[in-house]
Amino acid sequence: KATYVAVNDYEGKMLEERTGKTLVELSRGVKALIVTRGASGSTIHVEGQQLDIPCVKAEDVVDPTGCGDAYRAGLLYGIATGRDWRATGQLASLMGSLKIASRGGQNHARTRDDIVSRYQREFGAKL
Repeated sequence: KATYVAVNDYEGKMLEERTGKTLVELSRGVKALIVTRGASGSTIHVEGQQLDIPCVKAEDVVDPTGCGDAYRAGLLYGIATGRDWRATGQLASLMGSLKIASRGGQNHARTRDDIVSRYQREFGAKL
């Protein structure tokens, strides 16, 4: 009864094995199904489409702890503010890359201006 499903690539494979359905098939039952693939980016299955979102190159790779949570925070912000799925995925990717550059799950702090500036630099669009 989920509205959205977000999994990493390993969890996506497990979901397919356990349900006997492909991710594409599973995506038809939700508003969006998101699969993260670490440095390989992510894929958003939505409305019969597959949006491939590139990974934002991190300034430094320090600690992956909390990157998935940071990515999902970007997803939730995009959903809550009515952004389209490409912009939502790009923001999520950016948030994961900002997190990986600091140690610990909750020790990173960025200002909104910093996030907006970096988003524009990475994607050539305003957030």
